[in-house]
Amino acid sequence: MTGIRASLESAQLLKQNADQIVDSVTAVDINALPDRSVTETLQRISGVTIDHFLSANDPDHPSAEGSNVSVRGLTQVESLLNGRDSFSSNSGRSLNFEDVPAELLAGVDVYKNPSAELIEGGIGGTVNLRTRLPFDSPGQVIGFSYGINEGDLSHKSKPSASFLYSNRWKTENWGEFGALIDVSYSELATRTDGIQLEPFTMRSDAAATAGSGLSTVYVPGGADWRALNFKRRRIGISGAFQWRPTKDLEFTSQFIRSRYDMSWLEHGAIFSDTSFDIDPATGTTFDYNSQGVFQRGSLSSIAWNNRLSKGGVGFDTDTRYQTQATVTTDFSNGFKYNLNDHVLLTGDVQFVKSTSKELDFTAFQMIYLPGMYLNTTGSGGMPLVSASPASYTSNPANYFWYAAMDHREEEVGMDRAFRLDLEYDFQDSSLFKYFKMGLRATNRTENNISTSYNWGVITASWASVGTPSTVASLNYYPANATLYSFSNFFRGNVKIPTPLYFPSSSLVENYASAYGILHPMGVSSTSAWSPVQFTPADLNDQGEKTKAAYGILYFGNDTALGIPFDGNVGLRVVRTDVDTNGVVQLLNLSGTGVPDAQKAIWNGGYLPINARTHYQDALPSLNLRLKLTDDLQWRIAASKAIARPSFTNMQSFVQLGYVLNADNSKVVQWNGLAGNPYLKPERATQYDTALEWYFSNTGMLYATTFYKDIHNYIAQETVPEIYNGQQFQITRPYNIGTGTLRGAEVGYNQFFDFLPSWMKGFGVQANFTYLDSNGGVNTATNPYTNATVIGVDLPMTGISKRSYNLVGMYEKGDWSARVAWNWRSRYLLTTSDVSTHLPTWSDNYGQLDTSVFYRIDKNMQVGLQMNNLNNAKVRTLMGPTSYGNGLVDSRLYNRGWFVADRRYEMVFRATF
Repeated sequence: MTGIRASLESAQLLKQNADQIVDSVTAVDINALPDRSVTETLQRISGVTIDHFLSANDPDHPSAEGSNVSVRGLTQVESLLNGRDSFSSNSGRSLNFEDVPAELLAGVDVYKNPSAELIEGGIGGTVNLRTRLPFDSPGQVIGFSYGINEGDLSHKSKPSASFLYSNRWKTENWGEFGALIDVSYSELATRTDGIQLEPFTMRSDAAATAGSGLSTVYVPGGADWRALNFKRRRIGISGAFQWRPTKDLEFTSQFIRSRYDMSWLEHGAIFSDTSFDIDPATGTTFDYNSQGVFQRGSLSSIAWNNRLSKGGVGFDTDTRYQTQATVTTDFSNGFKYNLNDHVLLTGDVQFVKSTSKELDFTAFQMIYLPGMYLNTTGSGGMPLVSASPASYTSNPANYFWYAAMDHREEEVGMDRAFRLDLEYDFQDSSLFKYFKMGLRATNRTENNISTSYNWGVITASWASVGTPSTVASLNYYPANATLYSFSNFFRGNVKIPTPLYFPSSSLVENYASAYGILHPMGVSSTSAWSPVQFTPADLNDQGEKTKAAYGILYFGNDTALGIPFDGNVGLRVVRTDVDTNGVVQLLNLSGTGVPDAQKAIWNGGYLPINARTHYQDALPSLNLRLKLTDDLQWRIAASKAIARPSFTNMQSFVQLGYVLNADNSKVVQWNGLAGNPYLKPERATQYDTALEWYFSNTGMLYATTFYKDIHNYIAQETVPEIYNGQQFQITRPYNIGTGTLRGAEVGYNQFFDFLPSWMKGFGVQANFTYLDSNGGVNTATNPYTNATVIGVDLPMTGISKRSYNLVGMYEKGDWSARVAWNWRSRYLLTTSDVSTHLPTWSDNYGQLDTSVFYRIDKNMQVGLQMNNLNNAKVRTLMGPTSYGNGLVDSRLYNRGWFVADRRYEMVFRATF
C-alpha cells in the first residue's frame, strides 16, 4: 500500500502500539512527507506549533516556512535523530528543524510524556526524526523526485531534487549486508512585505490634543515599511550500512550531513525620530477615536536635528543583507547482539559536529519626508502612508549617507556520545515482560563567537562633513545608491511613498569592500563606522559532560486487573558537569571627564573568569495502558523531565557599563550585563491521561489531558555586585519562579469507506489543542528607561490557548489530494522587543495548504503542492505600555502586518 492512506495507517499503528504517548507522521512513499519542510510537517501534530518568524526574538522578520517548534507551548524540546541526541550549532541545544531536508526522512515522532530510556532534555516533549535503513525494505529500492517551486511575489523558480538507492544482499559465508544512500537538494526564494506602526505614546501636550476635546491622547511615532527577499539552499545526504553476520548479531552505521545556506536582502523605510517628536503639521490637528487613540493626520517632526529636517519626518532607508551557512554532520555506529534467548545487548558510538557562520550588514541612508500623512484605519487596521510632494522621494539630493552596522557570528559545536543497553526477557513470567538498563555518556563542547551589533555613523547633523549641506548627500555621492520601487507592495493593497533611494544591494552584499566605499564619505571620529572586530568578550567557550544510567521494567497481563493491561516503570539518573571560560569586560573611562583617580582604576581591559558546576537529576517515569476493548485503550503517564539552560544564558561573561551626568564629569549609574554559568535546568513534573479509540486501520478518535508543574524558570534579574570595590547593578539570568501548564488535545482521523463508489476516497484528519498556563517569570520593560515594569501581568511566551488542524483528504484510484488548514491563537512572542522595547504578540494566524497528485502507473506520480493559498497575514501587536510610577496603558496596539508568497511546486516522483 502507498499514498496518503498507507502513511496514515503506518502512523496510527505506531501510536496504538507505542509504549508511551506519541504522535507520528510517516512517509511510506519515498521522499514523500506531506510537507516540504520538517517544521511544516511537525505543525500538523496535535500540541505542536511553530512560529512564523525567522527567530522568536525578531518579530520584524517573518519566515515563509516557519521556525521555532514548540510542543504544548514550550520551546524546551529535546531533538533526536534516529533516537540519538543531535543539534545545530546556531540553535544551541536542539536541531534547527529547518536545517534538515524533509526528503531524507521516513517519519517524525513526537513523544509527549517519555519513558526512562529516552534521552533527557525536554520539558515540552521529545521530537525524533527517523531516516531509512536498508533492512527496512525486503530488497532493492530506487526512488527519486524532482520539483520546481515559485512564489507569486518573488517570481523566481527554484529546483528541488532527491535520489535514494537501497539494497540488501545475502552471502553464503558472511551473512547479510544492506546499504542505502539518500541525497536531496532544494532551493527556495520568497518575498515578504511588511508595514508597521511605531509605538503609541501617551500625550497630554497642547499640540497633540489640539481640537480633540481630550486631555490625554495616544499618538504613534510613525510607520515603517519593508520588503524582504529570502533565499535558502538545503543539501542533505544520508547513508546507512547494515551487516548481519549471524541471526544473533547485527551492526549498523549511519551518516547524515546537512548543509543549510540562507541569505536575505531587505529594503526598509524605518521611522528614525522618536515618538515624542511627532506633532500635527502646521494648521492641522490629529483625528482620534473616542478612547483618544490616533486615527489619522498630517505629521511633522520637532526633532532636535530639524536643521536638516525642516519639519519633515525622519526615515532611514536601509538595505540589510544577512547570510548564514550551517553544516551539521552526525555519524554513528551501533550493534545488537543476542547473548542468548533471554538477553539482548546493544550499543552505539555517535559523533556530531555542527558549524555555523553568520554575517549581518546594513547600510543606512536618511531622508526627511515632507507632507507626511498617516491613516491607521485602512483594511484590517493597516496604515496608509503618503508624502507630499510625491516627487520628493525621487530626488537624490534629499538623501544622505547616514550610518552602517554589522554583526558576525561563528559557532562550532561537537559532541561525542557513548551508549550501552542490556535487555532481559522474562519468558516465564505472567506479569513481567522484560527489563532494560543502560548507560550513556557524552562530552560536548561549544565554541561560539557572537559580536554585538556594531552601529557607527557616516554623516549626520551632529557628524558634519565639508559639503554645502554638511552631510554626504546622494547628489555628491550617487554611486552605490539605487532607486527601489516596492513593486506590487502588499499586492497593491497598501499605499506608501515610493520609489525611495537605498544603498545598493551590491554594496551590502560585498562586505569586504564596504568600508573602503563608505569611510571616505563620512566623518573621522570614534563614533564613525568601521568593521566589527572579534574581542575576548565575544567568545562563549563551554564544555559539558553528562553521565546517565537508567532502568526500566516492562510489564503486562491480560487477567490480573480484570482487563488486559501493560506498561512500564523506570528511573533515569543523570549527572551534568559544566565548565565555562570567559571574561569580565572592564570599563574604560579614559575619554570622559570623571576624576583622574577613577580613570586610573577604570582604563579598560579584561579579567578572566572560569566557572565549574554540576547538578544531578533523578527522573522517574510511569506509563500504563489499559485495554478496555480490542479497539479502546486508556493510557496514564507520569514523569519528571529537565531542560538544560541554553549556552547563551550560561556564558561566563560580565560587561560592565555606566551612565554619565549631563556634563560627563560624574558616573551616575554603574550597571552591567552578564551570563550565569551556575544556572540549573528547568524541571517539570508532568502527568498525562489519554483515551484512544481505533475503530479501523485508518480511523481513530483520541482525547488527552495533561498537566505540567514547572520549576526553575530562567529569567533576567538585576542584583548588586562588587567589582574593584565599586557596586554595580548587574542584570543576568537566574533560576527564579514556578509555573503550571495544563491542557487537552483531541484528534480524529477517518477515511469514509462506508460511502458509495468514488466517494469512498474522502477522509478527514482533525486535531485541537487547548492550553492554559499561569506563573512563570515574565516581565515587561519600560521602553524609555529600560527598567522592569511593575504591574504588567504577562503570560508565558509561546503559548497559544487554542490551536488546531483540519485536513481534508481524498485518495481513490490514481488520484490523491489533501487540503490542510492550520490555525493558532494569539500568543506572546517576547516580553521586550529589541526595536520597541515593548511586549510583542503574534496575533491569530491560519494558513491553507493543499496538494494533488496523479499516479501515472504503479511507479510514478506527478503532483502540485501549494502553500499559503489564503494569502495569510502575520500580524503583530505591542503592549501593554508602562510610563513609570504604576501608570500603565494596558491596550494592545497594532504593530505590524506581513504577507509572503503563495508558493507553488510541481513535483515528479518515482519509486522502483
